[in-house]
Amino acid sequence: MRKDKHMTTFSGSVTEQVAADPSALFGLITDIGRLPEWNEHIHHVVEAPAELADGSEWVVQMRANGARWKSRSHLEELDAAGHRFAYVSRTDDSNPSRALWSWQLTPTGTGTEVTVRWELRPLTLFRQRLAAPLRHRQLKREVRASINAAAGAVGSPAQREA
Repeated sequence: MRKDKHMTTFSGSVTEQVAADPSALFGLITDIGRLPEWNEHIHHVVEAPAELADGSEWVVQMRANGARWKSRSHLEELDAAGHRFAYVSRTDDSNPSRALWSWQLTPTGTGTEVTVRWELRPLTLFRQRLAAPLRHRQLKREVRASINAAAGAVGSPAQREA
């Protein structure tokens, strides 16, 4: 198989400071069944593992830009102590395009610093020229909204202690 030296990638990241307990927030973002609660583009969970472990996969129904598709994700890293979560997602069909995602939660004095990184790797012409550039432009706003919605769902450390 020939490796393409000109592979198109679209990379980005968002870092947000939120008033949420890092362990509670990590628990929420790694609870696959609860993804639709804080990610407005995940309509519902189609398949979820009983628990996340090496090799876990899950499928969600996505909705964005007037389109719907099933997205299958494969766990790459789950480090509860270090609050790190990474996975690869793709459409649940034969398309070879992929997206690499990582979440890093860092405790701060008032809550959590959340950094989400993504790398879109479109391998088909349609995705390279149209779909990936469009999604990439939208992701900063969407990821920021998801981080803040997840933080709101778990509440601040002070609210959790009350």
